[in-house]
Amino acid sequence: MSAELSQAIKRRVGTESSAEVAARAVRLCDELSVHFARLVGDLGVRTLLARSAVLASARFHWLANTIPRAARADDSWTALSTALSLQDPREAVEGFSDLVTTFVGLLSKMIGEGLVARLLHEVWPELFLHAAEEIP
Repeated sequence: MSAELSQAIKRRVGTESSAEVAARAVRLCDELSVHFARLVGDLGVRTLLARSAVLASARFHWLANTIPRAARADDSWTALSTALSLQDPREAVEGFSDLVTTFVGLLSKMIGEGLVARLLHEVWPELFLHAAEEIP
């Protein structure tokens, strides 16, 4: 699923400009957070995203410390948005894709790949057309 997810993220955020990538990435984080918080809570989502940023920073050092575990509601993704907007658009997309695929991988270990695939299908049915059909 990670290759499919990575391609879906790249299509979703585009590569027009770093500012556009950052804006779309923030919307994507909001969508994922709202949807996955139903199962693991807001703090659980933020903690997994923060851990994912640490792991992804091994390849994309600029991702380190971009997602604090606790953030004000009006300041949720500021550090991530800033870091993405400072990168070349392609580098920003690659780094963000790595961050999200790492998040999904960690979440899959916690709640199961089938459930995560279903939830991704619910969030982005146009990107994961067969997820609900393939997994019982």
